[in-house]
This record gives sequence, C-alpha cells and structure tokens, in this order.
Amino acid sequence: MIPEPHFTPTVPGLIGHFAAQHGEAEALVRDGLRVTFTELDRRSAAVARALIERGAGKGARIAILAPPSPEFVIAVLAAARIGAVAGPLSTLYQAPELAWVLANAEFDQLIVADAFLRHDYLSRLEEALPGLAGQGDGPLHLAAAPRLRHIHVIGSGSRCWSRPFDTLLAGSDVVDEAMLRSIEALVTPADPACIIHTSGSTANPKGVIHGHGPLVRHSWQMGMGFTPFGPGDRVIVTRAMFWVAGFVATLFYSLNNGACLITTSDGSPANVARLIEEEGGNALAGDVGWFDVLRESDALKAAQLDVVRLNMDTAGIARDGRFLSAHLVKRIGDPIHHPAARFARTFGMTETLGGHTSARFDELLPEDRPSWQGRAVPGVELKIVDPVTRRPLPAGEVGELLVRGYCLMQSLNGRERHEVFDAEGYYPTGDLCRLDVEGYLKFEARRGEMIKIHGANVAPLEVELAMTGLLGIEKAGVVGVARNGDTLLAAAVLMAPGRALDEAAVIAELKRRLSSFKVPTRIVALDESTLPATGSGKIKKAELTQLMVRLLDK
Repeated sequence: MIPEPHFTPTVPGLIGHFAAQHGEAEALVRDGLRVTFTELDRRSAAVARALIERGAGKGARIAILAPPSPEFVIAVLAAARIGAVAGPLSTLYQAPELAWVLANAEFDQLIVADAFLRHDYLSRLEEALPGLAGQGDGPLHLAAAPRLRHIHVIGSGSRCWSRPFDTLLAGSDVVDEAMLRSIEALVTPADPACIIHTSGSTANPKGVIHGHGPLVRHSWQMGMGFTPFGPGDRVIVTRAMFWVAGFVATLFYSLNNGACLITTSDGSPANVARLIEEEGGNALAGDVGWFDVLRESDALKAAQLDVVRLNMDTAGIARDGRFLSAHLVKRIGDPIHHPAARFARTFGMTETLGGHTSARFDELLPEDRPSWQGRAVPGVELKIVDPVTRRPLPAGEVGELLVRGYCLMQSLNGRERHEVFDAEGYYPTGDLCRLDVEGYLKFEARRGEMIKIHGANVAPLEVELAMTGLLGIEKAGVVGVARNGDTLLAAAVLMAPGRALDEAAVIAELKRRLSSFKVPTRIVALDESTLPATGSGKIKKAELTQLMVRLLDK
C-alpha cells in the first residue's frame, strides 16, 4: 500500500504543511544563522519568483552547490515549488567532476557558495568551464556547459559572470505572489523534483531522477514513523545534504516531522558539547561510529551527558537518566542502551530515496537476526533472484536483491526505462542478500566485492561495520591485497579527532567479534586528504587497494 500524507504529495504541498504546522519554530541552525519554517516558506517563495522572472519554470534544472545552510534549503525549495528540478551537487567535486555533472545533467542555472572550508568554488568553476572568466553578467554561453545560463553566488565573492544570491532573495517586481500560486498549482506528484548524483566510485556519477510524489511520500512515511524525531527535537548533524542520506533522510525527514536541524562541519566532542549547551541540541543524526566516539569522549562525560542510540542512524542526548528532549521522553520513555545488534541497519540506495528496508523507531530486531537490515517498508516489494539465471530463489538463499515500489526513481538521467528496470518494474540493485520467510533481509555483499581469504568469502562491509566506532575509528575501508601468492585482508581507517590508532588493540577486539579469517592482518590510519574517496565521501576501493600495496611494501 502506498503511504499517503494528509496533504498533496508535492513540494509546494509540503511547504504549505510545515509552514502551517510548525510556523515560527526553528527549522535549521548553522554557525549562528537560523531560519524558521515560516521563513523557509517566505524566503523560498521570494527566490522562486525571482527564478521565474529569469526564465526558470517547470522542467528547468537548477543546481545547488553549497554547505547544509539556510541558503541551500531555501534554494532547493524554491526550485521545486515552481516545478524545476533541484540538483544538489557535492561540495567535494573537483573541476573535472564539476564540469562533467553540469554538462551531463544539463543544468540551466547554478546557485553556488563562493567558498566552503578549503574550497574556492568560483576559481574552481573557472577551471572547470573554459571561457567562463571572459563572460559578462548576461546569459552565459559556454561550450562546456551548453544549457547553463546563470550563476548565482551565495556569499560576498563575485565575478563578472556571476550574480549575487541576495538578488534572488529580494524576489521580483514582475512575478507576484498570485502568479507564483498559479504556477505551484500546476506542480503534480508525477513531476520530477530532484536529480541526485551517486558516488561514481567506478565511473562517472549517475544522475538519479525522483518525482515529487515519491520524494514527499517517502520522507513523510520515514520521517514520521521510522525516525524518532519530531517537534521540539534539535538534531545535531554533520551530514552533507548533497547525497541521499543528508538530502532525504535528514533534511526532508525533518521538514515533515518538524525537528530542527543544527548543522555543523565540526563533529568533534568539544563542539558537539558546545552545541548542546549553547543551541539546545538534544539529539544526533549520523553514523553509529560517531555516536560511540561521542559517548566515550571526555567532553561529554565532563558535561554529564550520555549518547543513547535510538536506531543505527539516530541518538538522543540524556543527562541523569533522562532525555533532554521532551518529545523523546514522551515517545521513547527512559533511555535504554540496547545492544547495537538489535537495531536494523537500514538498507537503501539513491535510486530508492534512501532506505527501502528498515524498522520503525520503536521496533527491535529479533534476537536471532542480529544486525540484519529489517523488512521492506510499506509500499516496497523485495525479491531475490539468481544473479546469472535471474530465477527467483526461495527464502533463505543468497542472490541478487531486486526492489520495486513507491519510492523507486523515475529514471536514470539519459537512460531509457528498459535499460534500467526489468519487465516487471523491478530495479536490480547489485546487492547480494538473503530474505527469510518473515520478510527480514540480510545484506551479504556487493556483487564482485567478495574477498577470498584462505578459501573463505569475506564481505568487506561486514568487517567495516564491525570496525566503525571501535576504539575511536570513525570510518573504515577493507580491501584484499595480493601478497606472496596469497590475499591479505587489510584496512584503512579514519580516526576521531584526538584519537590514535592502536592496531593491536583493534585486531584483538575484532577477534572477539568476527571469525578469525575476517579480521584484517594489517590496519593503517589515514587522514581525509590521503584516503581516496568520491565526491560523496564513498571510499574508492580500487585506489585504496593500490595505496595499501604501496604502504605495506614500505
């Protein structure tokens, strides 16, 4: 059964809903800047009117390259409320990646931050798009991005070819509110709403196109029933919003449930403790490894704060045995530290708007299915087939997972439907899984990613999940390295701020949790500048394997 909210499942419908329901409550806070739900409505309407005046409308494609800030959210909502397709872009893109995405996705307009962290995006655009530096502030005409006509800059930086985003925030004297309402009324659940690019770890990123109906219905169902947050929750988050976990499972969930997002690029325990005290943070959304690092930190212990997992993606902040959030007190009750293995490891992909398999916020996995993924959410169907013959397999057998349902993408950019879906409308995920008789799903490995160690198969993800959060490890990448005619299991890790890798201690702890052949022989600590990753932060396994060969040869 397809889930249906009690408002029209379009972005204009969602905006009307959250403005009426949550009004003057804060929706997002970043670096002292804050915006309420009412202000998101008002400011995105102003930008929408300005975009219409500049030629945007239904079907136009508008890219947004910015950190998770009020301006980012306003730009996304402005584009979608007029029927344009919003395209969040990775803030990690280098010039060649940026050039490819802007051209391939055929963006008409770009809203871009002038800078973020160490990135100078205006210089990067001039590197990516030959001839841009010589353009004026009129419509652009570039061979490298043939459809791109306007670039609007968030911040004080400027070029002769750019326009300030503030001019969009000023609205339009030509397009009034009545005209905007008429245009919004033409936006339907069937219209495309966004194009989200996958990580592209082995090739150029895929542009995944989702419609208004699926985006709003899925974020409503998941945000209201599968995530524990709601009005009054102030959720600290470090996630980027250019990929599906940040865009859908963080931003759009909160737009539905009324939680406030406190976004930051600094997830250190000291900064999280500060945000709890100064901004009233009372919950977390992110990776379980981050939760464990925070819970063990001196900064939170000194403030007598506890981090309590609510599922594998969310946690509540507690003090003296009580959640700081009144909403969580009402919805969850007393803080309980359940074993991590009892929480479903929500499973999904960009093509399904994130999680297609999960568990409700108040549901634990059966004890005999530790660390499984959960069950298909309402409106989704799962099927396991033989990877070669495509024959459906009985319950319990491992095969390729196929998925179909209400949250599945409309298409991949530039691909015909028959190239993407099978004859029954299922999407082949490339994931090897098993599905039991009660509908519980267990992920085994990606097709082609299994590593053979001493004749036994090792799924890298299983080992990576076991390592994440262990003794200060924030992220892990596991690969097989050829050594002396055999394959050695090796891992590269990113450590939490202020933590150093104790290789022997990690290996010893892993031997308690995993079969011996699944424990890496060597573990190496890298930093973000040396760990090979895509624009969305996904580890590039081929490059990591080459790097580990060089490191282990030293």
